[in-house]
Amino acid sequence: MAIMVLGGFLFVWSVKTIQSEWPQIFVGLLSVFSISMGFALLIMPLDLNEDSSTPE
Repeated sequence: MAIMVLGGFLFVWSVKTIQSEWPQIFVGLLSVFSISMGFALLIMPLDLNEDSSTPE
């Protein structure tokens, strides 16, 4: 969840304060990547109680 908030902050910061084109593009891509990774980690199922042995 914190990664998604960080990505949103990076996106707003890059749009408001960065004036040159290429750094704004790179920070924007980094923000989109961090938002998507945060969302993926949020919805990823956790198999905490399942053991790794296969039943036979």
